[in-house]
Amino acid sequence: MNKQEELPVCKEGDLIMDQLVELTGKGCGCLLVVGEHYHLIGTFTDGDLRQTLKASGEAIFKLSVGEMCNRKPRTIGPETMAVEAMMKMESPPSPVQFLLVVGEDNTLIGIVTLHGLVSAGL
Repeated sequence: MNKQEELPVCKEGDLIMDQLVELTGKGCGCLLVVGEHYHLIGTFTDGDLRQTLKASGEAIFKLSVGEMCNRKPRTIGPETMAVEAMMKMESPPSPVQFLLVVGEDNTLIGIVTLHGLVSAGL
């Protein structure tokens, strides 16, 4: 699991164009949108970026991450076993590449990636 200091985080009001380095720089393929005290708001993936660019064109330069983020990302608790995490990643409606690890109060703790699970031998 990648922990808080390793995560590609941003604020809801940040402009997407100002966050491109963060989106690509940490190797997760997403931005994690957080509020105060790392309260999870949502996610914005590189796939979301491509779709928004296609739909919005140059208007993307004026959009905030909060306007485009997924506010209901898949999450797991900190005690979830790796096998359970993998099953949740593969579950309908479509597979995902990562799961966010959150505490009871929806505080972002970390992220588990499919690549990380495969690298660990799952």
